[in-house]
Amino acid sequence: MSYQSAIVFGFNEYAKQIAMQIAPEYLSFAIFVMTESERLAAKAAGFEVALFDLGEDWKLIEEQFDPSSLIVFCALDKDAENVFLTISLRSIFEELPIIALAGDHESAAKMKSAGANKVMATQQITANIITEMLEKPTVTEVLHDILYEESFLKIAQITVPENSFLVGKHLHEIDWGEEFDVLVLAIVDHQLSATFSFTSKGHHHHIDPDDILVVVGYEDSISALSEAMGVVKWAK
Repeated sequence: MSYQSAIVFGFNEYAKQIAMQIAPEYLSFAIFVMTESERLAAKAAGFEVALFDLGEDWKLIEEQFDPSSLIVFCALDKDAENVFLTISLRSIFEELPIIALAGDHESAAKMKSAGANKVMATQQITANIITEMLEKPTVTEVLHDILYEESFLKIAQITVPENSFLVGKHLHEIDWGEEFDVLVLAIVDHQLSATFSFTSKGHHHHIDPDDILVVVGYEDSISALSEAMGVVKWAK
């Protein structure tokens, strides 16, 4: 599903980096913080920002956003606050996608139990990055340039429209390199929600509407593929 709006809770370094990366991707975006110092910092960084407390009834969200097309990121400083925030949001918004940060696996398990759809353990993420940098420096540098720098190559996710020419076909029926000059890395089966298959395992997958293709290629090539699929905007 393509979300129109996003909220990041908190404005520590993790929250700030999340906000800077995702804000341009949404029609409406805001940061919710708990302290005046965070509000001033977020405002100085150019974000729309609002104060909240953990006892909110969340009418301020319902007044400002359409919850059916909203995604939120819980990135407060303390794990206990993120757990409480997740419980509070889930009690009001049953279907709201909630992404939460956790310091470790134990806290991550608590946030999943609290209702978060996805949890990212920051210690594990940092450890993985350091390991990759030490063991695969060239791979890490290439991926960093593709994902975060001004690289000609892009990684994109493209949702298959209902009337796309791909619907009903198998991945192996398309010569992605010859026809579109892109490489399909993975496909997300919409019927299986958050799970995805790398193309080697999803070789016989029957492409359905709302499946998501994860592709790498030059921006012009990805745009050409998107246009052929009938997609107006693809997510970088």
